[in-house]
Amino acid sequence: MSKRILIIDDAIDFITIYKTALEAAGLEVITAMTGKEGMEKLLSEKPDVVILDVMMEMPDSGFDFMNDLRGKGNNTPVILCSSIADASQMNFDLTSLGANLVMQKPVDLKELVKQCNKLAG
Repeated sequence: MSKRILIIDDAIDFITIYKTALEAAGLEVITAMTGKEGMEKLLSEKPDVVILDVMMEMPDSGFDFMNDLRGKGNNTPVILCSSIADASQMNFDLTSLGANLVMQKPVDLKELVKQCNKLAG
């Protein structure tokens, strides 16, 4: 049974790039373009890992998604992929965000595949 990855990003180009790399590595990919759609797919599809953009409908949509997810007691591993990680010189406290990993966009696709496999178990 292949590992299932949910990509939540409002940019179709990132979805396409991630999906291509992940599927080439034998992973099953589910996609969503908003936090709301992502939560619906997470609950119905039960992915092994979520790849989450921070800035979608609103600048903090990814953080809102994380708060909602962890508030529901859901411990699905999450990789936050954001262009603001380095650009804003922010040091993310992964514990407070509830994310398992933060990657700077554009992400290294080989590393993304490796981390998805690692987090999916």
